[in-house]
Amino acid sequence: MPVLLPVLPRPRLPKLVSPVLPVAQVLGPMEITVTPPLYDYLAFPSHERLPFALQTREGKVVRLPDWLILGSVLVAPSIDSADPRAVYQRIAHDLRTQILSGDLPPGSALPSETELVRRYGSSRGPVRQAINLLRSEGLIDSHQGRGVFVRQRPTTRRLSIEGVADRTNGTLDSVEDVDGRLEVLRYTPTAAPAEVADRLALPEGARVLARRFRFFVEDRPALLSDSYIPYDLVKGTPVEDPENEPWPGGMLAQLRSLGLDVREITEDVATRTPTPDELHDLGLRPGIPVFEVTRTVHAADRPVATSRLVIAGDRYVLSYRIPVL
Repeated sequence: MPVLLPVLPRPRLPKLVSPVLPVAQVLGPMEITVTPPLYDYLAFPSHERLPFALQTREGKVVRLPDWLILGSVLVAPSIDSADPRAVYQRIAHDLRTQILSGDLPPGSALPSETELVRRYGSSRGPVRQAINLLRSEGLIDSHQGRGVFVRQRPTTRRLSIEGVADRTNGTLDSVEDVDGRLEVLRYTPTAAPAEVADRLALPEGARVLARRFRFFVEDRPALLSDSYIPYDLVKGTPVEDPENEPWPGGMLAQLRSLGLDVREITEDVATRTPTPDELHDLGLRPGIPVFEVTRTVHAADRPVATSRLVIAGDRYVLSYRIPVL
């Protein structure tokens, strides 16, 4: 049952719960009936407690009159007592709902820990657990000395696998054609790892051109790309030279420059928690997931390139248009 605290001037509130002054003496002029102090309010099961009452520091239970109830503030919201979830999960659910609905907009401060304890009728432990859960989900940020705030949502861009870019709508042609800055982290011939060799239909240990890029959009790291092309296709060509990066049009344009007729692209998309290195390289806060896109490009007779993309999950929407044949 909810417990109500009366809305009283601040000087009178300490008197109301004073352990020194008898409750009846303070509240007598207000004609409030005081429940005999034989009962400890908190000793009762919740379903047997008085519906509108106040426990003083003395442990006495004060029944509140109707006129005072009408001017009171609800301390504990109606949380279904039959809900099997832990208290902290129910608190987190209520706050999460307010954040996602916009009732707590980006940049707004969450109530203080003390206020949340009062509001949910909980101890500090479940409130802190709820805050930690929302932080791990990437919904809030904590600032030392300032409080807890709803996380600002970054601008979302669309990544499209289609062959045409519509930049007026924020759609990008391909991951390699991101409108931003490219950083080359690795660019060297090497033996193909087993997984890469399998995707390219090569014998294990066959040579490939291995490349690793980091892409920045609006000066923020947005995605990581590890790509592999069979070395026999690029040896001695401009594609082998890292000085030619970024290549206009991205990987598809590179492959076409090699005289390859690209016929098909396959992708596997997954979401997961980033590794510590990815968290650092993408500048992600804890709790932000990533997309992992495994892409293989096929020409008429063979796979000609494969890549693994790790994309910041809070900044992109993966956009696909699938023709119906």
